[in-house]
Amino acid sequence: MTAVGGPPLRILTVCSHNRTRSVMMEVMVTSMLRVRLGEGSVDVRSSGFGPVGLPPIDEAVEAMRRRGLDVSSHRSSATTRELVESADVILTAERQHVVKIAALSPDAFRRAMTLPEFLDAAASSSSPSSSVSDESDGARSWVRSLTEQRTASAYLREPVPEVAD
Repeated sequence: MTAVGGPPLRILTVCSHNRTRSVMMEVMVTSMLRVRLGEGSVDVRSSGFGPVGLPPIDEAVEAMRRRGLDVSSHRSSATTRELVESADVILTAERQHVVKIAALSPDAFRRAMTLPEFLDAAASSSSPSSSVSDESDGARSWVRSLTEQRTASAYLREPVPEVAD
């Protein structure tokens, strides 16, 4: 399955400091989706809420190295309103990150999920339509469908699976 024209699917991965979880999510999601959708079909970035310009922790570099992925040149970056608003889907490590993202941009709430929440929702939903001529548009619609029934009050009340630090 390869994307046909159109802009790449923009994915933002977020964790607290952008030195471990979001860095690993970024490189693994990029690796997997480029194989599935084709080169140039996805643009995956990561950010956090901590200091800017710091390298990933050694354990993250080593864990990704064992998978054949290199994150050693990564430097932490800030989660900004502009970055959030430019993303088609935002995958976070924790519920608190989704809440912070919604505070930056209320419209982003529908595109933000913890990674385990996204995987659970994706596993129980239908796949993106293969009849869509631009697969990145089909993927965008599918991602929006995963959270269309979600409300902010329920999200804050109910358990949400998270990626442990």
